[in-house]
Parts: sequence; C-alpha cells; structure tokens
Amino acid sequence: MPTQILNALRTFMHGNGAVLLPELQLLLFAVGMLVMDTWADKDPTSRQRLWNPALALAGTIFSALTLWMLHARIIESGDLDAFQVTLIVDSYFLYFSALFLAATALVILLSVNYPASFGLTQARSQARYYALLLFACMGMMFMVSAVDLFVIFLAVETVAITGYFLAATPGPSAKPTSTAITPLTAGMLGSAILAYAFSLLYGLSGATNIGRVASALTRRSNVAKVIVLSQQAGAHGAEMYQLLQSRLPGSVHWHPFILAVLPISAFILISIGILLKLTTTPFHSALKEAAPGIAAPVLLFLCGAFAVVAIALLMRLALTIFAETQGLWWYIVAALALAMILWGTYTSVLETNLQRLLASSSIAQIGFILLGLVSANEGALTGMSYYLFTYLFILTGAIAVLITVRHNGVAAEHLSDLAGLRRHNPISTILLIVFVLALAGFPPTAGFLGRYLIFRSLLQTAHPVLAWFAAIASIPLAYSYLRIAVYAWRNTGSPVESAAPSFGIPEAVVLGVCVFVSLAAGLYSEPFTRLARYAFGQ
Repeated sequence: MPTQILNALRTFMHGNGAVLLPELQLLLFAVGMLVMDTWADKDPTSRQRLWNPALALAGTIFSALTLWMLHARIIESGDLDAFQVTLIVDSYFLYFSALFLAATALVILLSVNYPASFGLTQARSQARYYALLLFACMGMMFMVSAVDLFVIFLAVETVAITGYFLAATPGPSAKPTSTAITPLTAGMLGSAILAYAFSLLYGLSGATNIGRVASALTRRSNVAKVIVLSQQAGAHGAEMYQLLQSRLPGSVHWHPFILAVLPISAFILISIGILLKLTTTPFHSALKEAAPGIAAPVLLFLCGAFAVVAIALLMRLALTIFAETQGLWWYIVAALALAMILWGTYTSVLETNLQRLLASSSIAQIGFILLGLVSANEGALTGMSYYLFTYLFILTGAIAVLITVRHNGVAAEHLSDLAGLRRHNPISTILLIVFVLALAGFPPTAGFLGRYLIFRSLLQTAHPVLAWFAAIASIPLAYSYLRIAVYAWRNTGSPVESAAPSFGIPEAVVLGVCVFVSLAAGLYSEPFTRLARYAFGQ
C-alpha cells in the first residue's frame, strides 16, 4: 500500500503536480507554520521569534528554485499545462511569479524587526501574519497561471481575502477593524461585477478556457464584419448576404453593433472588477484612512504586489480574449489610465502624511503603466513588464527607508518629521532621495526609463496627445515626490532627536537590492529589458 501511494504521488508530481509545485510549496510552508504555532510559547525568546520569518523566507526560496527548474523544463519541451488546460506554465507565469516571490521575500525581511511596532509580539500572531503573506503570494501565482475563468475567479478571491486580513494588520496607532471594512465592501462589489463579466463571456462563447473564449469571440467578430459587408449595396454585398443565408440563416437579422458591444461590455466589467478587488479604490482608500496606523510592510505589499498582479491579470486577459478588439477597447483603457493619473496626482500633491502620499501616488503609477495597453505593441509590453519590475523594487526601497528611520527614533509620519534628517542620518537621506527621484521619473534611474518606454510606444502608435498629456501630468506628480527629498535634505525646522543610525541585516539586504535595481536598471538597462521581454516569450 505505501508503495502504491508513493508511485501515485510520483506520477502526479511528474504530471499535473509539476505545474502546481511552486504554489504547493508555499501552501505547505504556510500550513506548517500555523500547525507548529499551536504549541508555540506565548512569550517566545528573540531566537524563537525568528523561526516564523525564517520558515516563510525558506518557502519563497524553495518555490523560486522550483520555478528555475520549470524554466529549464519549458525550454526543452515547451509550455506545460495541467488539469485539462486550466493551469499553464509559460514564460509569462515564470516572470511574474518570480516577481511575486521577490516582493514577498522583501516584505518578510522588512517585517523581521518590525513586529513589536504593530502588536505582533506573540509568536502566534506572527505565524498568522507570515502565513497570510505566503497565501497571498500563492494566490497571485495562481492568477497568472490560470487560463480558465473559474480558476481565475477563485485565485482573485484568494488574493483579495488575504488582502483584507493584511489590511487589518495594525500599525503603532492603528484601528485594525475599520481598516479592513473599506476594501471588504468594495471587494464584494468587485466580486459581483467580475462574476457577471465572466458569466457574460461564458454565455458568448460556451467555454471557460480563455483560449477557446478568444476563438469564439473572434468568430463572432468575423460574423459582425460579414454582416456589415452584406448590408452594402452592389454585387459584393449581395454575395455576402447569400453567404450568410447559406451558412448562418438567422444572422441576417442580427445587428453588428450588438455583436460587438457585448464583448466590449465584458472587458469594461472585467477591468472594473479587477481594479475594485485589488487596486485603486478599496485598498488605497483604506490605506489613506488608516495610515500611519497600518503596518508599513503591509502598505508595501498592498501598493506594490497587489498592483502588479492586477495589471498582470488584466494584460493576460486583454491580450488573449480581447486581442482582436484592441482597436475598440483602447479608448476605455486610455480613459481609465488618465483618470487614475489625474486622481492619484491630485491626492498625492495635497498629502503631507508620508504613507498616504505613497499610497495615493501609486494610483498614478498604475495609470502610467496601463497606458502601455493603449499601444499594445512589442515596445509597450516590454515597457509595462519593465515598469512593473522596477517600480516594485523602488517602492520597496522608499518604504524600507521609512521603516529604518523609525527604528532610529524618527517619527517619519509627516513630511515635517523629516526635517534635519540629513544631519542625523545622512545614509538614509541619500537612499531616500535616490528612491524618490526614481519614483518621480528622473534620469538616470529606472523610473525614468520605464516611463520613457511607455511614452515612446504611444508616439510610435500615433497617440501623441496621450503621450504629451501623461508627460505633463508627470510634473505635479514629481513635485509631490520631490517634497520628500527637500524635507529630508534641508536642515531647517525642529532638530531630529535620534539614536546613532543603524541598519539591521534584513533592512540592509533589502536596501542594497532595491538601490541596485533602481540605479543599475537605469544606467545599464539591457539585461533588465531583456528580462522584461522574456515575459512575453521574446
């Protein structure tokens, strides 16, 4: 009997299980932490408190190693699929899964010395927190691996639910219950909209696999074109009319506008549903209300990784299901992107709270990235994946500096709290200025190149108005970021009383990696753009 079980398990792991292995490893580590936590001491020693982040970090490392093995496997045999083509392993999945794992690992490292600041002094609270991070990362990986509408919906719900619990993780002065109410309420609306959009796609195609849905919508679009031709005068119109009567007799009475508007309606609903679930309105509203009460590592995860996975999923669906109708839905994406840029810029300019400023400005950053879908050419897609990669590290670096500064005795809640920081902590000041300049899009940082690639693609595809509008909107956004640098550099105001500046090993690792990406990806971009092209198999 044990031999049969082992053989069955081995067969599964060489088949469908191989596709699931990276996510399964995260699940096992998360569950393992929760099980081990049942007999943990209520007041553990400092060494015992390191077990939870160590296990969480080990889970991300094992999952990353599995991704590397899957990368070698798809090079030899091509893309992998499992469970009747509901999950796939391709270059797109590998790229974004590696990015999610990196984001999770960085948040774990930043959380090692942070628990006492947000009430997680007990090992059980820490275990739940780190398990939620792994569950969220697992859900994100499923979102970019799933090619079935039902599985995508379940993955989105998994990520959103973990986000609600993470948003309720308090900071030094938090009110955790109210923090989670806003995203929960908006998420319920997003779930209803997304479910209706997916049901609409199923009704139009009779399938849940996004490849089959795309084929059905393409046939529907072709029928609409033939109907338009059949309504024209002349011999060609009569020929198309006879063709329709012989093959699709009932279609001669269909209106081409109805055939085209339903798929576009589904695209609008999907976009709104995803953004309601994972970005803009719910989580950023909660962050604006709760900051600085919400834990800074959680702020990073919600503003960074959640935004990346939302755009990654939207790209997958837009470029697969709705690829044939890009000439219609780019107007919708452009309007949505411009609205996000304007709103994010406006709110960030008015903010003086540092965490609220970063949360508000991230809405504008998402808008800039979405402009790449307006062009949807090779350069735009490379720019989007490059922008997402570098933005995650730049934002991580900025929040990591705030965390380390707070550990050194500086409040770092409002802009005025940074006055005199250069005199007492010059290293943190320089690092903060580097990350702020990168977020603002100044050369030679990675933030400049990411935005440049998006703007260039808009010009190449005859969208100069959008390119110039976005470039002009970058000026007030840069102003909101530069205020941070100015306050940190100047010596005026009340002197900052702090202990000798120090960096823990986890914070030093995070800051080193982030500053390297922020500068190296801008000064020598070729390896990073090549990595970005890998996401689309280029």
